[in-house]
Amino acid sequence: MLIDLHTHIVPEEFPLKEARPSGEAFPRMEPAGEGRSAMVVNGKRFRMFNEACWHHAKRAAALPSLGVDAQVVSPLPELLAYHLDPADGLDLARCLNGAIAALVRSDTARFFGLGTVPLQDVELATAELAAVKELGLRGVEVASHVNGMGLGDEALRPFFREAARLDLSVFVHAYNPTFATRLAHFPADVAGPVTGFPIEAGLAGASLIWGGVLAELPSLRVGISHAGGVLAQLLARGEENYQHRDPVRALLPHSPMDYARSMWFDDLAFTGPNLRHVVDTFGASQVTVGTDYSGAGPTDPLPAAWLDGLGLSAAEREAIGSRNALRFLGL
Repeated sequence: MLIDLHTHIVPEEFPLKEARPSGEAFPRMEPAGEGRSAMVVNGKRFRMFNEACWHHAKRAAALPSLGVDAQVVSPLPELLAYHLDPADGLDLARCLNGAIAALVRSDTARFFGLGTVPLQDVELATAELAAVKELGLRGVEVASHVNGMGLGDEALRPFFREAARLDLSVFVHAYNPTFATRLAHFPADVAGPVTGFPIEAGLAGASLIWGGVLAELPSLRVGISHAGGVLAQLLARGEENYQHRDPVRALLPHSPMDYARSMWFDDLAFTGPNLRHVVDTFGASQVTVGTDYSGAGPTDPLPAAWLDGLGLSAAEREAIGSRNALRFLGL
C-alpha cells in the first residue's frame, strides 16, 4: 500500500462577499472550460486546476494512474495566506477545512485530511484547532514561516501546545522565501519553487529544533515537506557544534539530530542519492511518500519507483510506503 502524504486541494469555489478587508487578495475561482478553473488572486490568474482537484469521485478515480492507494490532502500552500486580514483568513480556513472534510467523508479508506488555521492571529488560530479536530481532520498544514516569523518563535508556542494537546499533526510546507532580495534575478513566481523552497523547509525544521518546540512538546507530530530541504546539511554542522561547544550544548537538552529524527519527511528529494541521504540521516522510520499532487499539472505517475535502487528491506519499504504516514497521522 502507498499513502501519498503530500497532496493539495483547491476548493471548487471560495466564500465571496462584498467589501472584504483583504480586497482582491482574497482568492476566487474562475471557470475556464473543459472541467478546469483558474485561481485568481489580486486580479491575476495564479494557476489552472482541473476538476479532479476538488471533485471527490474524479479525484478517487485518478489514484491508480498516480500510482498510490490513498492521499493525505492539505490546502494548496498559497491558500495558507497569512498576509490576509485575520477575519478573512478565518473564513478562508473554514472554507478549506470544510472542503477537505467533505472529501475525506466521501471515501474514508482513500483520503485523510489536514486542515489549516489563520496563524497570522495566533490566538484565533489556536482556538480554531478544536474545530479542525471536530471535523475529523488529522491535523493542520502550516507555512514554513508566518509573515517572516520563524516557527520556533515563542509567540507561536500556544498554537503548538494546543496542537499537541489535541493530538493533531502539523505538516510544514515550504512557503514564499523570506530572502527574496537574494533571488531577485529569478522571476517572482519561479524563485520560490526553484531555490527558495528547499531552503525554507530546512530553516523551518531548524527553527522548530533550535527554538525548543520539539524539546518542550515531545508528543507533537511534525512533518516537513520537500524531504526537509537543506535541513540535513544544516544539522550536520549543528550537530558538530552541539557535541563540541558548551554554549551550543546549553541550548537543548538533547542533540539537534535527536529532535530531527522525531519528525517526518516526505521523499520529494528528486534524485536517488538525495533520497538515500534523507533516509540515512533521519531514518527509514521517518520518511514517507509525497508527490505534491494538486491537479494543476503533471506528477510522477509511479511514486513506488522513487524507492527503487535504495537497497531498502521489505520492512523499510512498507514503512515508507504507508506505515510511517499512518503514524504521522496518529493512526
